[in-house]
Amino acid sequence: MTMGQTILRVENIHKELGGKAILNGVSLSVRKGEIKVLIGPSGAGKSTFLQSINFLVMPDQGRVWLEEKPINPTDKKALYEYRQQVGMIFQDFNLFDHLTALANVEIGLIRVKGMKKNVARGRAMDELERVGLKNQVLQYPAQLSGGQKQRVSIARALAMDPKVMLLDEPTSALDPELIGEVHSVIRDLAIRGMTMLMVTHQIRFARSLASEIVFMENGRILEKGPPEKMLSDAECSRTREFCSKINEMSGHLC
Repeated sequence: MTMGQTILRVENIHKELGGKAILNGVSLSVRKGEIKVLIGPSGAGKSTFLQSINFLVMPDQGRVWLEEKPINPTDKKALYEYRQQVGMIFQDFNLFDHLTALANVEIGLIRVKGMKKNVARGRAMDELERVGLKNQVLQYPAQLSGGQKQRVSIARALAMDPKVMLLDEPTSALDPELIGEVHSVIRDLAIRGMTMLMVTHQIRFARSLASEIVFMENGRILEKGPPEKMLSDAECSRTREFCSKINEMSGHLC
């Protein structure tokens, strides 16, 4: 695949939960090497949108393509293969508490990719070192800080060689002093050319990293564009209002 081709394409995603419309026809495409950041108020549908892309929440309507191949979520084999190629990073880490950091990363390589244990262990070690956890590989989640846990979850996703990564507020569960270490890992992924779609309220981080910022509200995309435009001179008054409030909280002016 050449640089710039569309990796992920999502069209007309709808989802109702408890009789309430959460997503109202959301469409988005992500090109190779792009980093798209979703922002918007709580309840906008951002997390549900990411989960719908990975079919952790099954959309009521809409379609998803990976490298222009349509994904049929009712085909278990195809869905299984698709999820290997679309990494998902959650707010709450989703680690196995009874496994060490090393075992958390290698388990997918053994069970999903069918690697021999010694090969999987070597790859897991490489990924943990890549995220700065070389000295914590034998520690259990309870022995790790929040930032370290999130880095383990990133290493686990990277070990599967994803073509795109979905990050759902990857630092929202962290104390302020731990946010920087996770941001550092994500920046490194960006430098290496990883394609990412991320939900975050860290506006300064979004400004420095995003190829495009997407503003969502009430289950719809209201506006999208480059960070400079979206954060300084958005066309939609609601986008400007939201950005202003977020910046008051962060102490940083758009």
